[in-house]
Amino acid sequence: MVTAEEAAEFAVDGLSPARIARPGSYEEVAALLHDANVNSLAVIPRGGGSMMHIGNPPRRYDIALDLSGLNVLIEHEPADLTVTCQAGIPFSVLQESLAEHGQMVPMGPFTGDATVGGILSIDRNGAWRHAYGSARDCTIGMRVVTADGRLTRAGGRVVKNVAGYDMCKLYIGSYGTLGVIVEATCKLLPLPKATARLVLDACHAKTACAVTAAAGRLGLSVRGIELRPAGDGVGPRFIAMFDLAGSEAGVRRSEDELAALARQHGIELLHEADAGGPKTDAAVSLDAALACRISVLPAQVAPALDALAALRVPPALVAWPAMGIIICRWTDAGDASALIAVVRGVAAQLKGSVLIERCPLELKSAIDVFGNGPPSLKLMRRVKQEFDPNGVLNPGRFLERL
Repeated sequence: MVTAEEAAEFAVDGLSPARIARPGSYEEVAALLHDANVNSLAVIPRGGGSMMHIGNPPRRYDIALDLSGLNVLIEHEPADLTVTCQAGIPFSVLQESLAEHGQMVPMGPFTGDATVGGILSIDRNGAWRHAYGSARDCTIGMRVVTADGRLTRAGGRVVKNVAGYDMCKLYIGSYGTLGVIVEATCKLLPLPKATARLVLDACHAKTACAVTAAAGRLGLSVRGIELRPAGDGVGPRFIAMFDLAGSEAGVRRSEDELAALARQHGIELLHEADAGGPKTDAAVSLDAALACRISVLPAQVAPALDALAALRVPPALVAWPAMGIIICRWTDAGDASALIAVVRGVAAQLKGSVLIERCPLELKSAIDVFGNGPPSLKLMRRVKQEFDPNGVLNPGRFLERL
């Protein structure tokens, strides 16, 4: 029996489950999905719950599959630079355990509630993708339970997996619509010997992006670059935060060359120990009534920021220019439909795309938060039909209501 408190906690876009399952093993996950498939019940997997707001509203919702109990670090091979863990382990807990051995998973940063399975299922990326690549680049193996209850394996536990089709890349970013990730094996990197944070003083977006692009061409020890509004009230100006990490000599060289770059553009570059690190996803969209993630080519970040800052109701902005990602949010959505239309128009002009991460439920039910489907949509429909013909897993939550 689901209590009122549980129904509210596990609700997804206004729908609450009739049942909450908390499996303690992969076999229990498989048995539950087998029964759900036989009885045509809709299952929505869940880890820490920090990203459940992302995606279209579900068509139906019968069972909440709480994977937080599958939270074991199974195997860590420091010499091989690999780790295998269950999908329900919080990413922050995994990183803390690895840090004791001087290693890390090269992804992030992410909020403390985000689990490994949740990050992989929506292919979440943080500011550090600039240096380390995406979740797909980091993940070398998985165990996945299919919609009909079969426990399968993709990839392996060693870095050199070269045989066959890499199914990991199919499951990552599928929003839990093709299978339930219960285990993952990731590549590791040593913790950096030195870190530093430099801040480019307030300047226009074009100048900030020019400096960040030049920094990328120099091969500096830059782990991530983030732009934030300056807040000085002098037009649409931004500060650029450079998160440096690497060897002590590499970080010192990067500091010197970034300072020289800044001077070439007539801007001061400051050490900023108290500026705080790159924004996590939770910090970006926390308490937002409307939040959008825009993806454009890195060369189009500056014009996109200028266009967004010039809106009649300008949003709070965070940008990762090296990746072409801009996150904009409004604490008061106002006419959310009109704002979304404007944001999508800005992205379309720059040949980009928009993911609506938060918006009023009534509006969310009327639009596709992913926008127009890609040219591969027909193929994606065929894959969904092959992997989940009865629509058991996250029905309707992916793009085009897959």
